[in-house]
Amino acid sequence: MKKVLWISRHQMTLEQLEDLETVLLDEVTLIPWTDTVQRVEDLLPLVLQSDAVAAVLPVQLLAQLWPHCGERPLLQSVSLRVATGTVLFLPDGGKEPEFRFVHRGWQQICRVELETRMLSGG
Repeated sequence: MKKVLWISRHQMTLEQLEDLETVLLDEVTLIPWTDTVQRVEDLLPLVLQSDAVAAVLPVQLLAQLWPHCGERPLLQSVSLRVATGTVLFLPDGGKEPEFRFVHRGWQQICRVELETRMLSGG
């Protein structure tokens, strides 16, 4: 049984979970983190309890998290955005097409190198 830290505001779908068990070659128990990540340091105790980390995070936070994973794989779900053919009517009177997300697979983040520079906003 593998423990996987699941960092996302959404529940993992059954399709994602079954595929994750295939990828990790074992049954999976999820340790969910559903809050918005303010500081990567808040996740570190849970990272240490996990065999793998699966995260839905902006690249800046992934870059901060990756070095703390050590030998634990840092994983991301890859999805396709598929039009349903339905049009959604928005509260402001606008319309937009509806999409559903279809799980395509998992990818492992093997290296993250990010350098940024502030251009405005002090």
